[in-house]
Amino acid sequence: MNQGVILKSYNGAIKLILDPDMEFKELLGCIRDKFYESRKFLGGGSIILDMDGRRLSDIEEELIVDAINASCDVSISCIVGKNEDDLEHIKKVGEILESRLDDDEKCRILHGSVMNKQVIEVEDSIIVFGDVNPGSVIVSEGNIIILGGLYGKAHAGCHGDDSAFICAIELEAQGLMINDLSYEPESKPIWSAVLKSSPKVARICDGIITINPLNRVIMEKIYESKKLQA
Repeated sequence: MNQGVILKSYNGAIKLILDPDMEFKELLGCIRDKFYESRKFLGGGSIILDMDGRRLSDIEEELIVDAINASCDVSISCIVGKNEDDLEHIKKVGEILESRLDDDEKCRILHGSVMNKQVIEVEDSIIVFGDVNPGSVIVSEGNIIILGGLYGKAHAGCHGDDSAFICAIELEAQGLMINDLSYEPESKPIWSAVLKSSPKVARICDGIITINPLNRVIMEKIYESKKLQA
C-alpha cells in the first residue's frame, strides 16, 4: 500500500483505505500528507468520509478528522463505515443516554413515530424510537434524541436550557430550536424512505446552533460541559 493510505472517490464520498498494520501516529502523518497533496482536487465544501482497512477507536476517528481539517479546505459532514453495523451501534445511544441521566433528570420514552402533524410537548428529556415526520413537532425542556429520522421540527431546552441538544440518526429537519435560538436549513430537507445512517447532533456553540456528526467523543464533550455547568 502506497504510504499506508489510499484515497478513492465514489458517489459523492471519499473512501479512505488505511494500512491495518502501520503505527497510528505514522498513519496519521500519512493522512495529513495525502489530503494536503489532494487539496486542489478536493476543493472546498463538505464531504462524506468512508474509512476502511482497520478498526478505529472514537479518539482515533476524531484525530483523523482533525488531521483532514488541518490539511485541506473540506469539512466532514458525516462518517460511514466505522462499524460493521452503524445503525445498530447508534441505536444503543438511547440506552447509554438513559443510563447516564442524573437521578433528578427525568426522561420520557416514546415508542413509535410522530406523524399526522402531531405536537408532542414534554417537561423532561425525550427519546423517540421512531421518526418525527414532516409537519410534526417535538418540544422538550431537556434533550431530544430521535432513534430514527428527524424530518419535522424539534425544540429542546425550551425553558432556558442552552446546554440541551438534539440528535437523530438522520437529521433533515424543517427547523430546530434550542432555548431561544433557531436554525432553519438553507435548502429544502431531503427525506428518504431508507435511513442514510449519518447520525448528527445539534447543540449551541459560540452563540449559534451547530450540527455535527454524532460520535462518542462528541457525547462525552456534551456531558462534560453539563457537569461543569452543574
